[in-house]
Amino acid sequence: MRIDPKHFNTFLLIVAVVAVSLISYFIVSNRTAEKADFKQRMFAQDSLQTTWWNNVQSDDSVKVADFEGAYVVLDLWSNWSDASLKSHTELAKIKQKHPDEVEVLAAAVGLQKQEVERYIQKHQFPFHFVAGSKQFSEFNMPGLPVQFVYDQKLDLKHVFLGYSDDRQYDSLRVLIKK
Repeated sequence: MRIDPKHFNTFLLIVAVVAVSLISYFIVSNRTAEKADFKQRMFAQDSLQTTWWNNVQSDDSVKVADFEGAYVVLDLWSNWSDASLKSHTELAKIKQKHPDEVEVLAAAVGLQKQEVERYIQKHQFPFHFVAGSKQFSEFNMPGLPVQFVYDQKLDLKHVFLGYSDDRQYDSLRVLIKK
């Protein structure tokens, strides 16, 4: 088969568009499958509640299980993620409305201690700030932010990947009202 030279550029353009479309489709499909697999793994083995998290502002460590009796949000974040800041702002509103019922463990990923301390100072969120880089890698988390929502019995109820808007935490609000 031979392509007439006057149609070659059109042919290349069509091939390029098809190739880009296929690559995009497979990337999105793979990413979606990866996220679904991650959620399934977390619900199946949820050992995060017994994992120790080093406190950024002191020498002690905490774990999700320390907060049994409260709703716990374990939030893995980083300061380069706008979604993390938006998520923290919304979580702070929930925490302020329900100070005795909600605890937030904000696990910093990929940040130096000084960066986390500056973030804490700047935003004054009412959270327990812990280091989370090790756990982020250990559990092969697919991106940031990631939030795990536990009920008062420390059963994992929700896993959120990313942050879309304040409605994301409607499920937490519903849990608190029960």
